[in-house]
Amino acid sequence: MTNKQRIIIIDDDDGNNVLSTIAILRVYENIELKIFTNSKEGIEYIEEEYEKMQLPTMLFLDINMPGLSGWDILGRLKKMKEIIEASFNIYILSSSVDRADKERADSEKLIKGYLIKPLRNNIFNLNKLSPVN
Repeated sequence: MTNKQRIIIIDDDDGNNVLSTIAILRVYENIELKIFTNSKEGIEYIEEEYEKMQLPTMLFLDINMPGLSGWDILGRLKKMKEIIEASFNIYILSSSVDRADKERADSEKLIKGYLIKPLRNNIFNLNKLSPVN
């Protein structure tokens, strides 16, 4: 069993990714951080990487992105349900304050929470956001 943990961010917003990186590195000193601004590259990385090896992972997923939306990515993750349930805690990280987005996220069993951008280190309650329950 490995103590290694990974955080993946799939978000096309470079500014938010910088702020998220700062917040994450303030809380986690020894974390592998992967950031994808291209949603297709992000989901392809997960599909390929986690077929080979499972690693406790937090995924922060934006909803509104060009190409594949966060909902599209979630649809593909559902096809890997056993791997995702064993390895991932998925959080929507979005600037959307649309109630329908929040309700949809709440109805999705794979999603652990809905967070409004920007990600800040004060939201990292380790009981709530620890990689893989």
